[in-house]
Amino acid sequence: MIDSKHARNPSSSLSLPNSSAFAAVTSPASFENLALGNIANNSHDPNRKWYSKLLALPAYYWVLLTQILVIFPHAVHLPLWLMLFALITVIAQLPHIKSKFRQRFEQLRHLKRMYQSIQMLGFLLGLVGLWLTYNTSFGLDMGVAFLVLCLISKLWELYKRRDAYVVLNLSLFVLAALFLMDQGLVTTLEVIIGTIGILLAFIALNDDGNIRGDGRLRTLGILGVGALPLLVVLFLFFPRLPPLWSVQLSGQQATTGVSDSMSPGDFASLSQSTALAFRVEFADKRPPQSDLYWRGLVFSDFDGVTWQPNRSSQQQWQPARQIPMWIERAIATVPNSVQLAPDKYEILLEPTQQNWLFGLDYPFTQRTDVSITSEFTLLKDSPVTQQLRYNVLRFVPMRIDPVLDEDSRRINVTLPKDGNPQARALAQQLFAQSGSDPVRYMQALERWINQTEFRYTLSPPRLNDNRIDEFLFDTKAGFCEHYSSSFAFMMRAAGIPARIVAGYQGGEPSRSGDVWEVRQMDAHAWTEVWLEGQGWVRVDPTAFVAPQRVEQGMDALSQSQGAALFGDGAGAQISYQQYQMLQTLRRFSDQASYYWQKDIVGYDQDKQAGSLLKWFNISSVMQQIVWLAAGAITVISIVTFILWQRRRKRWHPVDLLLIKLSKRLGKKDKALARHDHEGQLVWLERLVDSLTETDSRLVTDDLKLTQQYVNDIKQDYRQLRYGRISTLDVSHAEYQQVLKKLKENTRRLS
Repeated sequence: MIDSKHARNPSSSLSLPNSSAFAAVTSPASFENLALGNIANNSHDPNRKWYSKLLALPAYYWVLLTQILVIFPHAVHLPLWLMLFALITVIAQLPHIKSKFRQRFEQLRHLKRMYQSIQMLGFLLGLVGLWLTYNTSFGLDMGVAFLVLCLISKLWELYKRRDAYVVLNLSLFVLAALFLMDQGLVTTLEVIIGTIGILLAFIALNDDGNIRGDGRLRTLGILGVGALPLLVVLFLFFPRLPPLWSVQLSGQQATTGVSDSMSPGDFASLSQSTALAFRVEFADKRPPQSDLYWRGLVFSDFDGVTWQPNRSSQQQWQPARQIPMWIERAIATVPNSVQLAPDKYEILLEPTQQNWLFGLDYPFTQRTDVSITSEFTLLKDSPVTQQLRYNVLRFVPMRIDPVLDEDSRRINVTLPKDGNPQARALAQQLFAQSGSDPVRYMQALERWINQTEFRYTLSPPRLNDNRIDEFLFDTKAGFCEHYSSSFAFMMRAAGIPARIVAGYQGGEPSRSGDVWEVRQMDAHAWTEVWLEGQGWVRVDPTAFVAPQRVEQGMDALSQSQGAALFGDGAGAQISYQQYQMLQTLRRFSDQASYYWQKDIVGYDQDKQAGSLLKWFNISSVMQQIVWLAAGAITVISIVTFILWQRRRKRWHPVDLLLIKLSKRLGKKDKALARHDHEGQLVWLERLVDSLTETDSRLVTDDLKLTQQYVNDIKQDYRQLRYGRISTLDVSHAEYQQVLKKLKENTRRLS
């Protein structure tokens, strides 16, 4: 519905504006030459607002501006060198840059040849860059990068309107590709802004003669308002079909959250981040804060510096209807008097680029694409590249591995042969003093930690080779990984099986209170110790030093300790202020993102079927298609009628009477109708002569009567349109009297 009164042939070049100064600078007429002239004329108006000047930009500039809105949102997912190539390309297409190239290289007869050479060279080098960047693995991100490369290459031949149309249509595909990478609220806003830019570019292409840009925003509003109702109908009624194929990322994205290994400092950096990790919706009552241990990976191998999972000891079970054997064994060890009713909850996990999931001790899910290991780690069959919603069951209480096999015992008591002699000696001493009783030994170790001046901090000192010794006997300051790593080391040094579990602990309610939010600052590591007859028992040594971290959560701990938690000096105060500010902003944005993901992105087959059955009593796909077609036709009809009403001609009531008279007479003879170039009074003068020539039956009396009718109509028309009566309101009695007389005369004449 774009006004096309200024449209040109899309394949033709544009003529230059009447500006001698501009004509002296530029060479043959082209797309960018007109842009230079129009923007020069527009920029000399000091009274215009900046947004008016923006809307009045020539089409060529709008095409380049949309490339910034379309390409650069991909910077999060695509390589940096491709974004630099895009920036250089857009700058090189500016009309002033092209004009300088023409002046500087006068020996080049055609700038087009040079740009074509750059285009081919850039495209070939870009293919090589994609091949090297993604290591020859073709995936979704490589496909999107190739599409962006094609758009960038096309910009090097932007000369005519036809080229601009191709660029803008290709830009729509590149913009839509953002949804392949992410469907979050921010991405949606980026796509909306980019779409508005592309529409304005299309409008400018059909309105390039409008130097002031008047009416462009109104045209955009007509397009947008007309499309929104149809968008709502399609969203509600279009069948949610499963994807016909699945394309995974190439694995080049950065990972977030808990990693597959643990070294001192990892969790401290995470705990200074307010980024969201996942949300939880509990079906029943939420467990107490101190029980919210969100299990992730289990670390059994230790090389003196880093803890890692032991892949050889893990058994994996693919979910089905039945419960895996290790859960059945754990349930069987619980006395019959204890009721085992699993807790149900749902997790909405943010993208991690990893394949492990999180759940409360001890998790179980029946998703077909998620397996569970014998260490109760949930593993998805592919990395989590987009938000993932999954249901989890929590079985408590249970005894995990009450009988430990020799291989598992060997793995979980193994330490490096050398290193940390002080910690080894202390462990043997306390174990001997405890009568070789593991429970009394853990109590003795807890007393020793409490009696020593240990402190909890997010900015611990650096550790060197013997990290356990340096932490326990020198620095005595650390975060959860320091305490869990040292405690597990001390257990193994006494011959007690121990391992570390990495995940999250705690969380906080959302602003609305109906959802539980776990953030990166809740990242945590704790220890599991194997005890005879009890199996694996959770022991959190961080609670020995900072019990409020477990009982109240990381947010409450940061509120109570303030900047001291982030270190000493002015730097700690700045870090704490940044943490507080980011936390507030994150909560607002995360809440909006949650409702977007839940109600819009999460509007799947089940929710659609439920809402359609409830609202429209739809019970089959055929009925759904009928409702979809009926809704779409209704919306299109309403929008078409509104546009027709707005665009149809509005006539003065007096002129409308004569127009109807002309149509009635024209049906008898076309010569009696008023021509488009004729005024109403001129047509009435011609009407008598036309009637005399076309109807021989008119006698003298009839002719006089016809002339009288026409004269009366002319007189009444002059009074109503140009005389004193024209100043009166239409509802005035005198006005209505003359108008009634005019209606009667036009009826008699016809």
